[in-house]
Amino acid sequence: MLKAIIPIIKIYNLLKNCLTLLLKAHNFFKLVMLKLKQIIGQLSEKDFEELSQSFKKTKADNYHTLLTSYKENVLSDNSIITSLEITSNSFYVLKSRLFDKIQNHLSQNVFSTRESLIKQLLHVPEACFNMPRETAIAFLNKLETELLKFDLHNDLLIVYSALKKMHLYSEKYFYYSQQFNKHIAFSLSLEKAEEILGNFNRILGQYCFSKSQQHLDTLYFLKNEINNLYSLNQSRQLELIKYFIELQLIIFCEENKGAGLPTAEIIQNAKKVFSNLPETSPQKKWEIVLDYLTFEYYTSIGEYKAALPFYNEVNKNITFLLLYNNICLTSMFLTTKIRFCTELKMTEEFDENPKNINLLYDSQDSNAKILIAMYTAMLYFKQKKLKEAVTILNNVLNTFSFKDFFHENINIKLTLAYFHLIQKDFDLVELLLKSISRKIKAEQLEKYYHLLHLIKIFESEMNNKENNKTTTKNKDLFILFLANNKKNNEVLSHLIPELKTKYQS
Repeated sequence: MLKAIIPIIKIYNLLKNCLTLLLKAHNFFKLVMLKLKQIIGQLSEKDFEELSQSFKKTKADNYHTLLTSYKENVLSDNSIITSLEITSNSFYVLKSRLFDKIQNHLSQNVFSTRESLIKQLLHVPEACFNMPRETAIAFLNKLETELLKFDLHNDLLIVYSALKKMHLYSEKYFYYSQQFNKHIAFSLSLEKAEEILGNFNRILGQYCFSKSQQHLDTLYFLKNEINNLYSLNQSRQLELIKYFIELQLIIFCEENKGAGLPTAEIIQNAKKVFSNLPETSPQKKWEIVLDYLTFEYYTSIGEYKAALPFYNEVNKNITFLLLYNNICLTSMFLTTKIRFCTELKMTEEFDENPKNINLLYDSQDSNAKILIAMYTAMLYFKQKKLKEAVTILNNVLNTFSFKDFFHENINIKLTLAYFHLIQKDFDLVELLLKSISRKIKAEQLEKYYHLLHLIKIFESEMNNKENNKTTTKNKDLFILFLANNKKNNEVLSHLIPELKTKYQS
C-alpha cells in the first residue's frame, strides 16, 4: 500500500511546484501588462510618434492600434480585443511583444558598439530623475538585459545601483540589492583573476629562463588559485583565463597535471567561448592570444602544416603581439618563429631588415627585450651578417644579469659560440665553452649534462679546422644531445634546425 502511495505523492508535489511557477509567471506577466499602459501614457510625443511611424511603415496595424488606444486611454481592453478581432490569448501576446518593442526603442538599440553603450550608461541618472518612474525602470531593465549578454559586471553595477534605489519602497529592493552585491563579487573576482594571470606570465617568463622547480611550483599554485576563483564564478572571462594558464603549462612547461582535458579539446573549448562573446567585449581582443597558443601547440608536436594558418594570423599582428604580455608569454613567438620558418624553409621570412623591425613592447619586460635581441641576432645570422649578430648577443650578456637565469645564459652563450665557430674565432669559442662546461661540472647540473655532447662536437670542429665533414662520432654525439634536449632543459630551439642540417646530414 505504501509503495503505491509514494509515486502519487511525488506526482502531487511535482504538480504543486508547476502550479506555483505558473502563478508566479502569471503575476509577473500581469504586472508587466499593467505597466505597459502606464509606460505608453508617459511616452514623450517624439517617442510616441517614432513608434507610431515605425508600425505604419512595417504595416504592423495591430501594434499601432494598441499603442494608439493606450495612449488615448479611451477604449477598454475588451473593446480593443473586439476591434482587432483577436482572442484574449492573442491579445496578451500582442501586449507582451509591444512591451518589448517599446523597451528596444527606449534603449535605442545602441549596443552595437562600446562607445554607444557608454553613452547610454551616462543617461542613467537622467532617466532616474527626469523620466516617469515606470518608463525609467523599463529603460533600465532593457539596459540590464543587454549588459548581461556582455558580462560587463562593472557597468551592471551602475544599472543595479539605480534599480535598487528606484525600488526603495518595493519588494524588489532586496532582489536588486542582491544583484548589485553579486556583480561586485563578479567584478572583483575578474580583477583578481587578471592579476593572477599577469603574475603567472611574469613567473612563467622567469621559469623559461631558469627552468627552476621553485618557479614551476609557483605556477601550479597560481593555477590552483584560478581554479578556486572559477569554481566560485564560472564566467566566460574566467574560463578563458583558466584555459590560457593550462595551455601555457602544457606548451612551455610540458606539464598537464590537473588539466583534465586533452590539449586539443582545451583549445576547442576556448574557441567556443570566444565565438559566444559579443564583438564589443574587451576579452574579444584576446583571440589573437589563442591563435598564438594554438600555433605554439602544433609546432611543439611537429604538426607544422596545422600550425601554418595560425602562424600567418599571428605574424600578421606581430607588431602588437608583445603588448599582450599580461595575458600570455607572447614574446616566445619570436624564438618559435625562427625555428618554424627554418623547418618549413620559409627563407623569405628572414629577408626583413633587422634595423627596421617594428615591435611594440613593455620597456620594463626584460624577457621581451632579451628575446627581441636574440630574434634580431638570428635575422642577421640568416642574412650572413655574423659580425652584427655577435655584437647584439655580446651587448645582451653585458647589459642583463643572468645570475638567476643560467638556462638562458647557456642559450645565449652557446648561440654566440656557434657564431664564433662559423667565423673561425676559435679562441672566443673555447672561452665560452669552458665557462659553460665548468659551471655544469662544478655544480653537478645533471639535467645539462647533454650539453657536454654538443660542446665536444664544437671542440672537435676546432681541432679539425681543415675538415668540414661531420665525423661519425660527432653524429652520434649530436643524436645523444637531441635525445636529452627536452622541454624542461631544452636549449637552442632557435638553432636546432640549423644544427640538424650541419650534424645529421
